[in-house]
Amino acid sequence: MEWINLMETNEPITSHKQNNKVLSSASFLMLIGLMLMAMLTAIQPLQPNDFFPYVRIGEEIVRTKSIPATEFMTYTQGGKPVEYQYWLPSVILWGINKAGGITLTSITVMLCIAAYYFLLWKCLQELEIIPVLALTCLFVFGLTAGSYYIARPQVFAFPLFSLTLLLLIKWQKSDNRLLWLLPIITILWVNLHGSFIVQFFLLVPAIIFGTGNRKKLIIAVIVALFATMVNAYGFGIWKSIFTIVRNEANQIYSLEFQKPTNEGWQANILFGSFLVIPVLTTLLRPKVKFIYWIWFMGFGWMALSGIRYGIWYLGLLIILMCLLLNSYVTTLFKRELFQNRSMNLVVSVFLFMIVIAVLPGIREYWWKKGPPSYAETTPIKAAAWLHQNPQLPGEVWCDFTSCTYLTYALPERKLFMTNRMDDFPVEQYQDYLKVTNGFHNWQQVLDKYNIHLVLFDYVELTQLDDTISGSAKWDEVYRDGRFKILVQN
Repeated sequence: MEWINLMETNEPITSHKQNNKVLSSASFLMLIGLMLMAMLTAIQPLQPNDFFPYVRIGEEIVRTKSIPATEFMTYTQGGKPVEYQYWLPSVILWGINKAGGITLTSITVMLCIAAYYFLLWKCLQELEIIPVLALTCLFVFGLTAGSYYIARPQVFAFPLFSLTLLLLIKWQKSDNRLLWLLPIITILWVNLHGSFIVQFFLLVPAIIFGTGNRKKLIIAVIVALFATMVNAYGFGIWKSIFTIVRNEANQIYSLEFQKPTNEGWQANILFGSFLVIPVLTTLLRPKVKFIYWIWFMGFGWMALSGIRYGIWYLGLLIILMCLLLNSYVTTLFKRELFQNRSMNLVVSVFLFMIVIAVLPGIREYWWKKGPPSYAETTPIKAAAWLHQNPQLPGEVWCDFTSCTYLTYALPERKLFMTNRMDDFPVEQYQDYLKVTNGFHNWQQVLDKYNIHLVLFDYVELTQLDDTISGSAKWDEVYRDGRFKILVQN
């Protein structure tokens, strides 16, 4: 009962600076938050869409010792000049996958997510947020952002975002010692993901509305701007990023470029925050610096304009919500909780063991009905069968998700498309939809591209299944519980 009764301790809550010892109340609550986010990351199946194509690109870079200059994975756009801005995460993902497979891949993603939230926690410490409130906000909004915790290049940028925030919070407190890190962050970010522009969405408003030493920050930002040149494409990377954002195919067909809809509990929290924040501000009248409101409005607008931007908004939302509630929550918790460090150690070790136990590649040994290591939409067996039957003629057509896996699992065959949506014209996506929806001219589309093999998820694409299975021109040569392969006779 000693651990439970710690709420009755006589030691008062004061500044966060008093709570930095290992396994103290503050550090223990931080560990709980990080372990929960790590656990949420570990149990998610590996999604093929944004992982396997980059593993294949990384493999090509290592094999040729150069960054490709043309599209090389499809028969539809092969040889087309393209840019591979995400060359560095592609090499990293290839190396991780080669060294440790899905288990090491999951650990890597887990570490990125943990680093992201650890740095956010450090931001909250700088702002002297009570640990209980920090844990609560981190947990609630961390769960809301769960769909972003997947193996893809963007995940490497998450810690860079929260590190930039931490440096700016310190700068506002007249601590300029770490501003020299900003250009280094930029160099890493610009080579890892196109979201490097988000760093400047934080920095520029800070120059205008922040309260730190503007001269020093301006110098750091100018150096960071020139640091964006340190990549394979120089300043041309800026043009490439805006080209991707404005690309017609991305705008029409890419889910992450679409505006979010208020469906599901995660979206309810996202949309609800825009209503709750003004109400809390009116009721509690907290003293929040103007820069946080500027960031809230800017990143809030971004989150409402595209699904892919939600992760940045949710990180800032954790900070703003804590700033709004901190004074009120502090009055509810007069004493620190969980001060028994021995018990904190036991609980921390137990949570760490759970995180390791639920990793893919490990959980299968004891959790027979647990989440699969790979998403059910990954055609692992079908791809292996097709690899064992190279005599089958013609080009292969497959659904979008299957194509992303086959880029890695079946490199000897060119594909209809990949996840790099801006590499393909709108007309090709229209042709793709004609086939997937079983439109009246689906056969003409397949003939147009000289396609004699079709691999698809018949559980999802029921219209195509009904259409092509009923055609006398196509013979089924493979079927498992999810996928079919048909060949044109």
